[in-house]
Amino acid sequence: MPPKYSASLRGFLPWVLILLQSAFILVFFFLFYHNYFTESHFQWYTAFQDVNVMAILGIGFLFAFLKKFEYSGVAFNFLTTAVGLQWAIILNAFLFKTPSAVPGISTASLRTGLMSVFPALITSGVILGKVNPVQLIIMTIIELPIFAANRYIMTTYLMIDDHVSMMHAHIFGAYFGYAMSWSMVQPLLGNIASEQYEKSETTSELFSMLGTLFMWMFWPSYNSLLLKHNTTQLRNAIYNTYFSLAASTVAVFFASVLLSGKGKFKMIQIRNAVLAGGVAVGFTASIVQYPWVTMTLGLIAGLASVFGLRYMKDSLKVITLVHDTCGVHYTFGLPGLIGALAYALVILVADFGEFRLPAYQPLVVIGCLFMTLSLSVVGGLITGFLLKCRIFKPPKEWHYFHDQPYWEFPHLASHL
Repeated sequence: MPPKYSASLRGFLPWVLILLQSAFILVFFFLFYHNYFTESHFQWYTAFQDVNVMAILGIGFLFAFLKKFEYSGVAFNFLTTAVGLQWAIILNAFLFKTPSAVPGISTASLRTGLMSVFPALITSGVILGKVNPVQLIIMTIIELPIFAANRYIMTTYLMIDDHVSMMHAHIFGAYFGYAMSWSMVQPLLGNIASEQYEKSETTSELFSMLGTLFMWMFWPSYNSLLLKHNTTQLRNAIYNTYFSLAASTVAVFFASVLLSGKGKFKMIQIRNAVLAGGVAVGFTASIVQYPWVTMTLGLIAGLASVFGLRYMKDSLKVITLVHDTCGVHYTFGLPGLIGALAYALVILVADFGEFRLPAYQPLVVIGCLFMTLSLSVVGGLITGFLLKCRIFKPPKEWHYFHDQPYWEFPHLASHL
């Protein structure tokens, strides 16, 4: 049975979109260098396209596991990427440029812009099905400047590498989403109207697993996209990411069947947790030269993700009243924390001269982690309280996890 009638977004959403796009065009026309910067090679484009597939197909299909929210899971992710990419390029161009330079478009701006969208995509997984497209767009417009400021402080004042600063995207997006969900969404405990649609089926689970496979295959490109072409660090990142992903996958299949009372696999654990190794190794992938280190890290991240999904997800929902639709905390947040701590440990026990890092660098890494957590939580709380306003027409509980308030279905025309 379809949910109760929802008010149309026609009076608000089209104008938000056209005003934003017009503003982007005007910014690029008046404030950017009018020609693309000339560069001698485009070897980076293959890796860029891999990450593009991760953002649009990978995360899009990963969010299609809800049986009544498949249209919206894929399409709203696509819309968020399109808006966020343009906005991120503008933010990065003005925030990270030299004082006398004119902002322009280069290969670096495209790569950094695309990767800067990931925090918003990860956040949308926490609140998936509980917000409308207007709220998602406003959330993206607010979240990306905070994340850019977080990276700017790291790279400018704390001398953190640009690649490492970007790896905080997983942590930032996950905990921004947690704070946002807590501040704007009513607890869903025992809510029959919501639980009725917050379920998956065979087809939707297969679509979601397809998204996981896209992301798994292309994750080495994500962890190496900001590294200089044809360098030792880039080769290390590709090798280590693949080894870590493989180890986490084995760990996930092992833990899933071990923790099952019937000795069977659970698809939610497989599709969410096999990516944990790629997330966790992002910080250290470019500097570690021993595969057993990254394989061990992938093993730990995979086990932590499965055990978190099995024992922590429901408990945290009861304790914190935070509802995480996609289990983002166990796919991105928790493995990201493990990866950041592992990065500090690797620097602590490694040869500082080899990495050209000062002895106090592990403390800087921990400080960056706490700064990321603080900015993400505070930013998420403020954004959540803002988006609760009626002007954004937040969906009612009986509209959660259902496509019908947003899409036309010809076979249901008689019911509308």
